Amino acid sequence: MKCSPVLRLTLLSSFFVFCNVAGAQSMARYTLDTWQDNDIAETLDHPIIELGGHVNNDSKDTQMFHWDSYGRVRINRDDPDAPFFGYRVLFIDASTHSPIIRSTMDEFDLAMGLHLGEVGDWDLSTMLGAGYSSTHPFVNSTGFFGIGHLVAERHYDDNNSFLLSVDYEGNGGLLPDIPMPGFAFLHHEDKLDFMLGYPMSSIHYRPMDKLEITAQYSVPYTAELDVEYRLAKHFGLYSDSGDFFQGFVTRTGDIGNRQFFQMLRTEMGVRFIFDPWVDASLGIGYAFDQGYSKGFDVRDLTPVTHISNEPYVGIMVRGRF
Repeated sequence: MKCSPVLRLTLLSSFFVFCNVAGAQSMARYTLDTWQDNDIAETLDHPIIELGGHVNNDSKDTQMFHWDSYGRVRINRDDPDAPFFGYRVLFIDASTHSPIIRSTMDEFDLAMGLHLGEVGDWDLSTMLGAGYSSTHPFVNSTGFFGIGHLVAERHYDDNNSFLLSVDYEGNGGLLPDIPMPGFAFLHHEDKLDFMLGYPMSSIHYRPMDKLEITAQYSVPYTAELDVEYRLAKHFGLYSDSGDFFQGFVTRTGDIGNRQFFQMLRTEMGVRFIFDPWVDASLGIGYAFDQGYSKGFDVRDLTPVTHISNEPYVGIMVRGRF
């Protein structure tokens, strides 16, 4: 199954029809996330391993391994506005010797979040850092990129606010060489939180005590929909679907000819909950439309090949410390 860009956007929009607004992973809005209780760190790890596969037009075997890990750590657990560090570590390996694609793709990001204070009616915050992304880590300097986000938020009341931003991620899938303007409308209440804007939107809906629905979308093709139902104190069910899209500099170091990998997936399974420290999930899933392409960004990609649609085993671990 190969999804055209129009079909891919249609699939993404179905997430938002389900949740009534447009809805992962970027540090652009980390400074807006409130800390729970007196936590000093939050982590999320999501490894998946496919049960087999092959490269189209090549017949080389594959076994895709994909581990996305991200989180944040603050300096002072007693200060909600204390500086903090955000990180992301991404490992992808198709476990193939095919000459058509680069099997391994890795990314390492680290940035510092700072609350800058108030200017008039606006609360200012920033994320500043750097990352490295490549199919062959640290073999050339062009894999390094900057991370910079400046966010100004204006509160209209206890539940509603509006933000303006300047967002720069030098490894982005759209215009990675240009700082982009952003905006969002934010709303918070007991059962519903949402952020509707550009380049990110999200919703967190709690229709009942045991059920939570979360949807997120980031331009151009990254999205996730997570549904969780708590059956008992330490046990629950979940369903998680997503669209992954990421570019990586190859060994040649040509930033204008990055290797992009795209994957649609869906999984479901069981949760093991040990509040407040660990929420672990084990599930089975299906990965499809796993495509490789080359280019500078989403505007000029040239398809290279696909790997076969495959079932996988997924693990998700959330930690609070």
